[in-house]
Amino acid sequence: MAYNNYSGGNYSNRPQQPDLSEVKPAVEIKSFYKAGTDIPLEDLFDEQAQKIAESFVGKNKKGFEIGVSSTQLRRIFDEVKRYERVLLGTESKWEEQIPYVKMIKSKVAYTVARASKTKPEEKGVYKNLEAFISSGINLIKTEKDYHTFVSLFEAVYGFYYEKAPKSAN
Repeated sequence: MAYNNYSGGNYSNRPQQPDLSEVKPAVEIKSFYKAGTDIPLEDLFDEQAQKIAESFVGKNKKGFEIGVSSTQLRRIFDEVKRYERVLLGTESKWEEQIPYVKMIKSKVAYTVARASKTKPEEKGVYKNLEAFISSGINLIKTEKDYHTFVSLFEAVYGFYYEKAPKSAN
């Protein structure tokens, strides 16, 4: 019993689905502070954090919501917070910790590569996460910069939790 005459080509009688994929562009952080000061930008923990969080969600080609896995985002956030606790709770010096802080970028790159292989349709939102982490860590020169980045990540995490698609939880 033949179901169709498919011979390896396109189904001529099926309409092609339009590409509905939609992922906002990555938000690159250019500075944490007002020009010439060490005062955080007025909108850093609000508008900028919200834009960053929004870049972690999108729609796949079928129009379904996609997003960075809440578990993966939490794992990365916990790693960032771990170094903050190390710096606050011990005699550890910033110069000793900065190489480990910079290593977070490689851990995120690994997460992005794995997610891109298992869920290729979500590659864009994970690339946006990687861009946020990389641009933020590249701005870190002092311990104060690190604490500002942690606060920004905390704001982003809060906004993302509000916007995350149910499938990402």
